[in-house]
Amino acid sequence: MEGGREEEEGGMIGPGAALAAAPARPKRPLQFEQAYLDSLPSAHMYEKSYMHRDVVTHVAVSAADFFITGSSDGHLKFWKKKPSGIEFVKHFRSHLDPIEGLAVSADGLLCCTISNDRAAKIYDVVNYDMMVMIRLPFIPGTIEWVFKQGDVKPKLAISDRNSPDVHIYDARADSSEPIVSNKIHSGPVKVMKYNHAFDMVISADAKGLIEYWSPATLKFPDKGVLVTMM
Repeated sequence: MEGGREEEEGGMIGPGAALAAAPARPKRPLQFEQAYLDSLPSAHMYEKSYMHRDVVTHVAVSAADFFITGSSDGHLKFWKKKPSGIEFVKHFRSHLDPIEGLAVSADGLLCCTISNDRAAKIYDVVNYDMMVMIRLPFIPGTIEWVFKQGDVKPKLAISDRNSPDVHIYDARADSSEPIVSNKIHSGPVKVMKYNHAFDMVISADAKGLIEYWSPATLKFPDKGVLVTMM
């Protein structure tokens, strides 16, 4: 009997007794808790967010079901188009400076970026791999692929930011020497667009003047061009 009385009087002993005896701490209220709860998504469907670390400055779409984005911190990202959205596939630090130009070839297989670092970097879109880096003796202004599907040489046009010069390079030659160069405009070229159906380039300079020229000769095409004012 005495042993039973001692057990009743003693109760729980040890570290657990102190924890059991301590009063429960009150829940600390979260400031603006209701505002956070109201901001939670409540839709039946959700969207994914894909982003760069800095402002996206260039977007180019490839005929090979890819699209490429470039940002002001020099980063380049490849995305694969899917039946229900997109899928991130590769990320490059293309340049240390902001990307100043991004172009994809008409067949969708080649991509090129330029920056103030006097480099043009060429990528294989389907295999999302960098193929060639061309060191330029000038600061590039704008770029454009100027070859038709099936051509032996994948030609790339690069303009000089500070002069009217336009240079044509062989993207697979791994050479800094252009195939041909010429002064297309009287001022620096700001925009170049290639028409693969007519194998012709249309460009505009800083003065607002437009020129038509052949990527083979960098001169006005001899035939197949009829210019009319609409």
